[in-house]
Amino acid sequence: MAEKKLMALDIGSSWVRAVIGSVSRDGQLMVDTVCERPSEGVIHGKIVNIEQCLRTISSVVQESELQAGAEVDSVIFGVGGSQIETYNSEGVVGITGKDLEITRDDIYRSLEVAKAFNLPADKEILHTLVQDFCVDGKEGIKDPINMLGHRLETKVLIVTGQSDVIQTDRKTLIRAGFDSQRVILQSLADAQVVLSSEEKEVGTVLVNIGSQVTNMIAYSNGSPCYAGGIDLGSNDVTNDIAYILGKSHAVAESVKCGSGCCYIPSIAPNDMVVIPQVQGLRAISMPKKELCKIIEPRMAEIFSFLKNDLDKCCPQSQFAGGVVLVGGGALLSGVSELASEIFRLQPRIGFPEALHGLDRSYIDPKYTTVLGLLQNEASRFLSAAVGKKSVRSSGNEWKQSSSENIFKKISRFFRTVAK
Repeated sequence: MAEKKLMALDIGSSWVRAVIGSVSRDGQLMVDTVCERPSEGVIHGKIVNIEQCLRTISSVVQESELQAGAEVDSVIFGVGGSQIETYNSEGVVGITGKDLEITRDDIYRSLEVAKAFNLPADKEILHTLVQDFCVDGKEGIKDPINMLGHRLETKVLIVTGQSDVIQTDRKTLIRAGFDSQRVILQSLADAQVVLSSEEKEVGTVLVNIGSQVTNMIAYSNGSPCYAGGIDLGSNDVTNDIAYILGKSHAVAESVKCGSGCCYIPSIAPNDMVVIPQVQGLRAISMPKKELCKIIEPRMAEIFSFLKNDLDKCCPQSQFAGGVVLVGGGALLSGVSELASEIFRLQPRIGFPEALHGLDRSYIDPKYTTVLGLLQNEASRFLSAAVGKKSVRSSGNEWKQSSSENIFKKISRFFRTVAK
């Protein structure tokens, strides 16, 4: 297998981040470079000014390619926010093959049946994530290949995005020089480098608190049971501080990052915060609890919206793995305690996997998405090139058992499952 260069792009509301990695001949992923630029022309994770965003993307891509010493013509990027909607669906087919043995074609047929519902005209399917198989009424089957039965039922979670938003992203990337693009759900990328298979199996909620968007994905029994997002994030906290204290956005951001806290019970009564002044005026101090009273309601609002959505879609699910927080907003003091109180789950801050060649400074919650995108693309490339035991569906996998040509199977699988 020849060495392959891969690029991932995280087009965020505050930052555009690019990472280039290499998949070596022995199948190991190596991070070559990570670059970032302040974002322009992006609001709530959506490109609203193509020219501005294009300049930022072109700049960060050129720097990445220069540092990596290679040009890349394909890219993987992620989408999230309020445009994401999920639907639970089922596909039931009869087994008519020789000896009633279930084949991969039977699974493809059941997936097509599961996708045959009235999708809104402004939506497109991003992923069809397998949750469970049922053979002749027997539930909880993860791999039905070669089993015998008369009836196969496939339960899936269908993830959709807003067509015009995704097409704008694709158009911008084409103008940036990428002939080939692949789009996936940002939360799936986060989960790939943060959550273990054990956490997915016992049930875990993963929340990415970005600048203007907060995404969430929930796993139960090893598969996603919900994914979505809201157009609120840590920048809304900054705006609240700036408005109430009458300070500039830059000063408010500095105060939030340096002294902010979003959980009042964790603050000592006598804790004070220094608020810098402009135009050479003397800095003033205020009780830290007063600052927290500005921050906590907004963060509580974000978590409450997510919790309500989760309760509606997964009322019976158990999340013994707790709630995992990533993204730049996860670094705010008190965020774990507040999330634990609202979700009523054990919290932890998630850090991306330490990939080979990755500088330690990037093992940080705010780089989770871009590194997860790279890992996802590498996994897909290795599955296609090596043709080993499984084909992945961005949320689930099952084993190969046929001697059919691996490249034909991979191609057909991704047309069917990852669209």
